[in-house]
Amino acid sequence: ANVNTTAVGNVGDGEDDLMTYSMPANSFSAANKGVHIKAWGTTANNANAKTIILYFGTTAIITNALTASITGVWHVEADVYSTGTDAQQYVALLSTVGTVGVALLDPEQGTSAQDDGAAITIKCTGTATDNNDIVQEGMSIVFIN
Repeated sequence: ANVNTTAVGNVGDGEDDLMTYSMPANSFSAANKGVHIKAWGTTANNANAKTIILYFGTTAIITNALTASITGVWHVEADVYSTGTDAQQYVALLSTVGTVGVALLDPEQGTSAQDDGAAITIKCTGTATDNNDIVQEGMSIVFIN
C-alpha cells in the first residue's frame, strides 16, 4: 500500500513524528483483515537517551528505549488485525543491534480499539535530545486480506 524511504530524523529534545501513513477509512471492512507494518532506521553514537514508538492510531503498539553510546540499527515489524468493528489485535517485534554487538529483541502483543470507519494514522516517533539521535530510514505498509 505504501513505501517511504526518505530518511527523517528527530529534531531537538522531545517526541517527534518521524514517518506517518494515513490508513484509509474502512480498510478493515471485515474481521481478520489486517496490515503489516515494517519500519527501520539508525541511532547516533552518543550517551543521549533514545526511545522509538510505533503507533497504530492512538495505541502505542511498541515502545523501546534504544541502547545509548553506540551507533545502532533498529527494525520494527508489526501485524494488526481486525477482530470486529473498532477492535484490533496486534503483535510486534523490535530488534536492534549496535557496533559493539549488543542485540535486543522486544516482542509485544495486545489489543486496540481504533475507529476503523475513519482513517487511522500509523507512525513512528522518536524521543531524544539532539537532532538526528534517531533517524527513520524507511517504512512500508502492506494490507493483509
